[in-house]
Amino acid sequence: MLAASLSQFARTYVILIPIFWIGLLATVADATIWRPPVHVVYWPKSLRGCPLQELQKLAHAGDPAAENALGNRYLHGQGVKQNWKKAAVWYHKAALAGNARGAFNLAFAYNFGEGVPQNTRKAVYWWQQSAKDRHRPSSDRG
Repeated sequence: MLAASLSQFARTYVILIPIFWIGLLATVADATIWRPPVHVVYWPKSLRGCPLQELQKLAHAGDPAAENALGNRYLHGQGVKQNWKKAAVWYHKAALAGNARGAFNLAFAYNFGEGVPQNTRKAVYWWQQSAKDRHRPSSDRG
């Protein structure tokens, strides 16, 4: 009876281990290809239709929401040449000023290595900072 149980156990593992690895590899491949469009979702409502020149003026004056929004413009190439490094710079300024959305977007930049070297620790740090400011999507990430 013990031999039969061990035989069944071994057969189960022979079947399940390849399925596990195929599933894991497919998940990793999908995770590196798919990226949620969070940057579009978290534009401040008051700045969505703001002309670029006014947005730049506000951002250079130190408005954290405008800094985050200008980072979004650079990330997506909306009205400016797409530049992930400049996007990360503006997200960093917004995050340092206490803007939760800027911290959240900066975390994504670090997580995916967009405009900054990929750094999971910094990504987690900025997600935590964003969550401390009660930014709901950040609190779901750890």
